[in-house]
Amino acid sequence: MQLRSRYRNSSPVIGLTPLIDVVFILLVFFMLASSFLDWRGYEMSVTVQDKSSVRASDTRPAIVRIDGNGAITLNGEGISLDKLAAHITRDHAGAPVHLQPVNGAKLQSLVHVMDVLGRDGIKNVDLIEE
Repeated sequence: MQLRSRYRNSSPVIGLTPLIDVVFILLVFFMLASSFLDWRGYEMSVTVQDKSSVRASDTRPAIVRIDGNGAITLNGEGISLDKLAAHITRDHAGAPVHLQPVNGAKLQSLVHVMDVLGRDGIKNVDLIEE
């Protein structure tokens, strides 16, 4: 007696409709789960100043230098990135902040400093050269 399998001659049918449904559901999920407008940006503007027209100000600016090793100094004193914004807010409230990358400073270090300052509400930030 020879037994025949029930499924031997039938070829498997893969339905395309459930696959499309799953892809569509995943697409809708990722569209709703992601937010495209929540990017944190740092507003920058470029101003060109004539050095002869710079006038003296009563407030002493906070000069933040970033060297090639990523070390940060605030008015010549070494400081960690975690404490930078707090020190500027406490000691130089309302004063302009000058970021001064030294030759060899990495752009990523500069962006980290700008990000920390912007996150902590320090607005008057300039990028100056040596």
